[in-house]
Amino acid sequence: MKNRAFIIILAVVLAVCGSAGVFLYVRSADARAIAGQQAVTVLVAKERIPAGTSAGSLADLVKQQQMPKSSVPENAMSSVDSSIVGLVTSSEIAEGQLVTKSLFTEAASLAKGISIPDGMIAVTVPTEAWQRAGGLIQKGSKVAVFDTFTVMDGRGNTPSGDGLSKQYERNQSTRLLLTGLEVLSVVDEKKAADDGDVGKAIVTVAVKQADAEKLIHGQQTGTLYFALLGGKSEIAPGNGVDNRSLFGN
Repeated sequence: MKNRAFIIILAVVLAVCGSAGVFLYVRSADARAIAGQQAVTVLVAKERIPAGTSAGSLADLVKQQQMPKSSVPENAMSSVDSSIVGLVTSSEIAEGQLVTKSLFTEAASLAKGISIPDGMIAVTVPTEAWQRAGGLIQKGSKVAVFDTFTVMDGRGNTPSGDGLSKQYERNQSTRLLLTGLEVLSVVDEKKAADDGDVGKAIVTVAVKQADAEKLIHGQQTGTLYFALLGGKSEIAPGNGVDNRSLFGN
């Protein structure tokens, strides 16, 4: 009898503890949900703000707005504060766009709307549409660069240095030259359709000095192709292919 009473009391205690645990968990979940929906003040653009606009002139171009805390990035701005004094917008800010600190840069690193990342330099390469993924490459794209060149002495993978020869007895090779480059701008050089030059554009990329030297040398001694990279593109350096290995021979 005593055992039965003990079991009943134990069951009641466990039920009470379980209910309390569920209550505390739900309460905690509700608190987290409320915290995620807490409104914070952010700055958004009232109108289009061109690249190169000084931070000091933003007062009339932005407005404060309430947004859920969970949807606001950490670098969002609630006011034009001292942290961006002396800086300029690194790119155009669209109307209604959230203003973040990452959108500002030193004025000295901005040239005609192009923000050059710290430690990098801008190098421009002329291209045809078929050399830049059919024109799909735009500002902000990540690209790989391939080089097609005439092989020295017709063998190996060393460029001859005298441009891309079309003589049938000369061997050509195509190899990955650089990858992961950021495109700073693509300037169209389209001309009238009757002059045969439709599709020309100059592509400017951000590179370190060593990569700039490779890019310029490749442009001078071969033919460069820009490949558009996706978020999961797989690409790695290698020996490439030449006329002899093109079909796996």
